[in-house]
Amino acid sequence: MSTMGDKNQVTPLHDFGAKALWTHELEALLLEGKLDLVVHSLKDMPTQLPPSLTIGSIFAREDPRDALVVSPSLASTHRTLASLPAGSIIGTSSVRRSAQLKRLYPHLRFADVRGNVGTRLAKLDSPPPEG
Repeated sequence: MSTMGDKNQVTPLHDFGAKALWTHELEALLLEGKLDLVVHSLKDMPTQLPPSLTIGSIFAREDPRDALVVSPSLASTHRTLASLPAGSIIGTSSVRRSAQLKRLYPHLRFADVRGNVGTRLAKLDSPPPEG
């Protein structure tokens, strides 16, 4: 299923002004009896669920570190954020992550990029927008 958070990949997350972008619609379907179970990323879960819903299981976490995927044009010479040329664009939808990285790497630029892994990799491979 695609929820509002999946469908609108243009609006930055902090501009939505809504919580539970990925879960609200799924919760409604669970409450209506149209779904029996939802599997979802815990990072997108609201802090409070409707009273009749519960988190049934939380699986052991894999490696929690972020990954750096570098454009093919830079991959042979740049393996770290610190080594990227000034003005290199880092794509993330996380305001927190952007703020942390801006402080550590002031020579980099940041752009809002959302989507699953396949979508993000496709954006990395596409030519940069003009302007």
